[in-house]
Amino acid sequence: MAKPQHKNQINARFIAIEGIDGAGKTTQAKMLCDALRRDGFKALYLKEPTDGPYGRQIRALAQEGRDRITPMQEFELFLEDRKQDVAENILPALQSGTIVVIDRYFYSSIAYQGALGLDPEFINAENRKIAITPDLVIYLSIPADYAPSRIEKSRGDSSNLFEKLEYLRKVKANFDAMTYPEIRRIEGAGSVEEVHQKIYSHVRELLEKK
Repeated sequence: MAKPQHKNQINARFIAIEGIDGAGKTTQAKMLCDALRRDGFKALYLKEPTDGPYGRQIRALAQEGRDRITPMQEFELFLEDRKQDVAENILPALQSGTIVVIDRYFYSSIAYQGALGLDPEFINAENRKIAITPDLVIYLSIPADYAPSRIEKSRGDSSNLFEKLEYLRKVKANFDAMTYPEIRRIEGAGSVEEVHQKIYSHVRELLEKK
């Protein structure tokens, strides 16, 4: 698959919200979309895994167990889900001049599948062949030990198989090691409003750039 063209409309921006489970990504991504709309921008909230066929398989693995597939097969599911997301959702929205805010993107693949033993730079390289690089990636950093209680509080359930503590520590280490220039790190342990304001300051800076 050829690498997709980037957006071509002046107001279009692509922003990813990343971090381990329990970091507050979904809350912050939706708050950001709401704030952008209040300021007069077209904004679209997306999430990965998607609700497509590959995304449904990924979510089933999270609940039922991963013993029946290899880490490489799991990575390939994420890659196929992302190809479809780029073609059907991300690129059309950007080309229409919409700001796209995505809740998880390929940086999560680097962190999570990397924690299963795959080479993070291999994951990065394969994703950049098929994915649009975001203009801005907000990495919400929280201690891995905070994650289980946050997950239970926010969702009312216990951690699934992608969220076990030792695994999340490895995932966090992979996120912390990323030095890609589009990433901005924000401490995610503050209040929801404090974290939102920090995110929006980075977004305003991005939007002011010509």
